[in-house]
Amino acid sequence: MSKIHLSYWLPLIVAAVLLPLVVAADDELTHYDRISLQATASAEVENDILEATLSVYREGSNPALLSEAVNATIQWAIGEAKKVSGVTVQTLGYQTNPVYQQQRLSAWRVRQSLRLESKDIARLSQLIGKLQERLAVGRVGYRISALRRNSVEESLIAEAIALFQRRAELVAKQMGRSRYRVVQMGIDTGGAPMQPMMRAEMSAMADARISPSFEAGAQTVRVSISGTIELQLD
Repeated sequence: MSKIHLSYWLPLIVAAVLLPLVVAADDELTHYDRISLQATASAEVENDILEATLSVYREGSNPALLSEAVNATIQWAIGEAKKVSGVTVQTLGYQTNPVYQQQRLSAWRVRQSLRLESKDIARLSQLIGKLQERLAVGRVGYRISALRRNSVEESLIAEAIALFQRRAELVAKQMGRSRYRVVQMGIDTGGAPMQPMMRAEMSAMADARISPSFEAGAQTVRVSISGTIELQLD
């Protein structure tokens, strides 16, 4: 019985082992005339949001008093920001750090920051000038709002795909083929970072204690298409 049982199952076992290899080999043979292509579409887009980070810090021997002073300044800044319509305010990290001199604790430093953003650059500029009475400007920069970026990217995706198709058709024609199929395609929208001002400009702005002037400018938004086509036999 054991011999009959083995003779019955042995061909099935061999087939199960060899079948994936045969399928893989056949699949490998069908991967003919595959060509990689790229296409990129871009557009200059006006920045529509201004962001600013301002900070206050105090240094001294009594951390409790320092904390009270910092909190009072932050609350004043929040109150001033809420008076300006269209400005979003967010408190950032609160830090209390020891200050050492010659490996001995000499003082404490307390620091907290605010982040402001608005589409109304003029109003936010005036607010920054006001807050500079008590806070230091850390960074100011521009970015494109998510709504505007998404709208532009959708348009660029369509443009990039159309360019990819034209190039695929050109390649197929030049290779003497009338048809192709897309084997793989990837879409990369990237993402442009916020454009910060130079530190020198920030220092001068802080010393002047006046409402700064900003020019939003524009950023380049790109969408890249990369993919592989396979030329078809007629």
